[in-house]
Amino acid sequence: MRKIWCLFLALTLWGCVTYGRDFGTTPVKNIQPNVTTQKEIFGYFGEPVRKGLDSGNETWTYSYHTYQIGQLVDSKELYVVFNKDGTVRSYSFTSK
Repeated sequence: MRKIWCLFLALTLWGCVTYGRDFGTTPVKNIQPNVTTQKEIFGYFGEPVRKGLDSGNETWTYSYHTYQIGQLVDSKELYVVFNKDGTVRSYSFTSK
Protein backbone atom coordinates (compact mmCIF):
# COMPACT_ATOMS: atom_id res chain seq x y z
CA MET A 1 0.00 0.00 0.00
CA ARG A 2 2.87 2.35 0.82
CA LYS A 3 4.39 1.82 -2.65
CA ILE A 4 1.10 2.72 -4.33
CA TRP A 5 0.81 5.89 -2.23
CA CYS A 6 4.38 6.89 -3.09
CA LEU A 7 3.76 6.28 -6.80
CA PHE A 8 0.58 8.36 -6.72
CA LEU A 9 2.35 11.17 -4.89
CA ALA A 10 5.28 11.10 -7.32
CA LEU A 11 2.98 11.24 -10.37
CA THR A 12 0.96 14.05 -8.86
CA LEU A 13 3.98 16.17 -8.02
CA TRP A 14 6.04 15.24 -11.06
CA GLY A 15 3.77 16.02 -13.92
CA CYS A 16 0.54 15.63 -15.71
CA VAL A 17 -2.17 13.07 -14.99
CA THR A 18 -4.98 12.60 -17.51
CA TYR A 19 -8.30 10.78 -17.15
CA GLY A 20 -10.58 9.99 -20.08
CA ARG A 21 -10.15 10.71 -23.77
CA ASP A 22 -10.01 14.15 -25.34
CA PHE A 23 -12.86 15.03 -27.69
CA GLY A 24 -13.78 18.00 -29.86
CA THR A 25 -16.39 20.36 -28.45
CA THR A 26 -17.52 22.13 -31.63
CA PRO A 27 -20.21 19.51 -32.47
CA VAL A 28 -21.91 20.03 -29.08
CA LYS A 29 -23.77 23.01 -30.58
CA ASN A 30 -25.29 20.66 -33.21
CA ILE A 31 -27.00 18.39 -30.66
CA GLN A 32 -30.79 18.76 -30.75
CA PRO A 33 -33.08 16.83 -28.38
CA ASN A 34 -35.46 14.44 -30.17
CA VAL A 35 -33.58 15.03 -33.47
CA THR A 36 -29.90 14.07 -33.14
CA THR A 37 -29.34 10.30 -33.31
CA GLN A 38 -27.00 7.94 -31.47
CA LYS A 39 -25.22 7.34 -34.77
CA GLU A 40 -24.59 11.08 -35.17
CA ILE A 41 -23.29 11.37 -31.59
CA PHE A 42 -20.94 8.46 -32.27
CA GLY A 43 -19.80 10.16 -35.49
CA TYR A 44 -19.11 13.42 -33.65
CA PHE A 45 -17.38 12.05 -30.55
CA GLY A 46 -16.50 8.38 -31.10
CA GLU A 47 -16.78 5.68 -28.45
CA PRO A 48 -17.91 7.04 -25.06
CA VAL A 49 -15.76 6.59 -21.96
CA ARG A 50 -18.78 5.17 -20.12
CA LYS A 51 -22.18 3.74 -21.06
CA GLY A 52 -25.03 3.27 -18.63
CA LEU A 53 -28.75 3.52 -17.92
CA ASP A 54 -30.80 6.35 -16.43
CA SER A 55 -34.42 5.42 -15.66
CA GLY A 56 -34.24 2.76 -18.40
CA ASN A 57 -32.73 5.11 -21.01
CA GLU A 58 -29.25 4.50 -22.39
CA THR A 59 -26.60 7.07 -21.43
CA TRP A 60 -23.20 7.87 -22.88
CA THR A 61 -20.52 9.87 -21.08
CA TYR A 62 -17.51 11.54 -22.67
CA SER A 63 -14.94 12.79 -20.15
CA TYR A 64 -11.53 14.41 -20.25
CA HIS A 65 -9.73 15.76 -17.19
CA THR A 66 -6.08 16.85 -16.92
CA TYR A 67 -4.30 17.54 -13.64
CA GLN A 68 -0.89 19.12 -13.34
CA ILE A 69 0.93 19.31 -10.03
CA GLY A 70 -2.31 18.35 -8.30
CA GLN A 71 -4.37 21.12 -9.95
CA LEU A 72 -7.17 20.60 -12.45
CA VAL A 73 -6.04 22.41 -15.62
CA ASP A 74 -8.49 21.14 -18.23
CA SER A 75 -11.85 19.50 -17.81
CA LYS A 76 -14.78 18.73 -20.07
CA GLU A 77 -17.65 16.30 -19.81
CA LEU A 78 -20.56 15.50 -22.10
CA TYR A 79 -23.42 13.39 -20.72
CA VAL A 80 -26.06 12.23 -23.22
CA VAL A 81 -29.36 10.46 -22.46
CA PHE A 82 -31.09 8.72 -25.37
CA ASN A 83 -34.78 8.06 -26.02
CA LYS A 84 -35.90 4.51 -26.78
CA ASP A 85 -35.93 5.41 -30.51
CA GLY A 86 -32.20 6.27 -30.42
CA THR A 87 -32.54 10.06 -30.51
CA VAL A 88 -31.09 12.37 -27.87
CA ARG A 89 -33.50 12.83 -24.96
CA SER A 90 -31.28 15.32 -23.13
CA TYR A 91 -27.64 16.21 -22.67
CA SER A 92 -25.35 18.30 -20.50
CA PHE A 93 -21.92 19.69 -21.30
CA THR A 94 -19.49 21.25 -18.84
CA SER A 95 -15.96 22.51 -19.34
CA LYS A 96 -13.27 24.44 -17.54
